[in-house]
Amino acid sequence: MQRVITDKGVLEPDGAGGELVLTGLYPGVAAADVEAGVGWTLRSRPSPRATRSTDAVELQLLREVLDPKRLYLRS
Repeated sequence: MQRVITDKGVLEPDGAGGELVLTGLYPGVAAADVEAGVGWTLRSRPSPRATRSTDAVELQLLREVLDPKRLYLRS
């Protein structure tokens, strides 16, 4: 399955035309916050699932192993 993971939520292509649809939201983020950051009218599932926050081990992996020069991650 293909997904686009952002700093606000998760987008997945719909089955028919491949348009990205909002399927998950991070805690404290509203669908309108995600839509404000894209260049089109964003569709979403009727109830996008709540995703969990990143834990300390995952953050360490991201920062120290996957992006130690901070080319993609800011903090």
